[in-house]
Amino acid sequence: MKIGFLLDDHMHRAGGVQEYVRGMVRYLERHGHEAVVFSGGTQFDEPLPERVIPLGMSLPFKGSGSSTSVPIVLRSGRALRRLLHEEQCDVLHVQAPYSPTMSGRLLAHSDAAHLLTFQIRIDRSPRLWLLRQLARLQRPSLRHIHKRLAISSAAVETAQALFPGEYEVIGVGVDTQAFAAAAAQPRLPQYADGRVTLMTVGRLEVRKGVDHLLRAYQLVEREHHDAVRLVIAGDGPEREALHQLAADLDLKNVEWLGYVPAEVLPRLMASADMFCATATGQESFGYVLIEAMAAGLPIVAYANAGYAGVLQRHPGNLLVPVGNIQLLAGALATFIASPQLRQSVSSANRQGALQHSWEVVGAQVVRAYEEVLAQTKQARRR
Repeated sequence: MKIGFLLDDHMHRAGGVQEYVRGMVRYLERHGHEAVVFSGGTQFDEPLPERVIPLGMSLPFKGSGSSTSVPIVLRSGRALRRLLHEEQCDVLHVQAPYSPTMSGRLLAHSDAAHLLTFQIRIDRSPRLWLLRQLARLQRPSLRHIHKRLAISSAAVETAQALFPGEYEVIGVGVDTQAFAAAAAQPRLPQYADGRVTLMTVGRLEVRKGVDHLLRAYQLVEREHHDAVRLVIAGDGPEREALHQLAADLDLKNVEWLGYVPAEVLPRLMASADMFCATATGQESFGYVLIEAMAAGLPIVAYANAGYAGVLQRHPGNLLVPVGNIQLLAGALATFIASPQLRQSVSSANRQGALQHSWEVVGAQVVRAYEEVLAQTKQARRR
């Protein structure tokens, strides 16, 4: 099969949807299939590991404490039909929500089988209301979609609000082997001094709730002093404000690593004792939770819809009501105080992460491709 991925953003951005597409491309190529990504254009010229066909220009867009872009494609319908004819994709796999300016136009000119995966979660009513109004303009293009997927139950709830219909849940894949292999290696020397290392990884933006973690860590550090450290990996628009908050809270043992390349991340995470994830909302899944599990880390997380949907399937990890700093600090202290509990949850997490490997998830998505291909071929014979 040849699969064309439709992404209404650009592939140089670090994001969950990009990681999903990249993981699927690698899985398909490992198993003898072809893949190409149609995405918005970008000013970045760094080479990408996958084959990407950039279309139009990408306009920056911010919302819900995060950022993305919207592609504007000015090519004619004839040019788009010619491009699709040249590529000869069996399936076009749309990442939703999608834009009528790119994916919507390609779908209208395609003769392939069309599958959609809904990726996001919107918790805030005003933004959901606005997107619902915009979605009305897109609903006619849904007649081109032959099958709908969503990455989680949390994503299905938002999908139903925007594009009502039937969705099959197939989760997200993670390169669990890389994290498991790192967990089998000795710790990085700087984290092998006996301190309990708490770690968080992610973009430093408002919705990731790192300010909540810093306030909870202040309570932890008051009790445990130099026996603990907090390691923060990631960069983003809130970096300076968070550094200032850490100074205002007089935190002593906080390390700021900035952006960490993907190839370094498994060894880094496997050198910690526990993982913290404090996103306050807008989470449909949580890649980083599965990475932490595969690295053997017990997890303390806010119970937003996406994180709760993952961790409720993996008992032992601790979910805390969003915004409750005292309970967050208490959950952190529970793992700090009990090496035996950390070890027990670590073992369970390593085993549980296997069900989220790309070998498992990729096979499920390929079965969906085969199903939709068979359906469209049968429909054309009628």
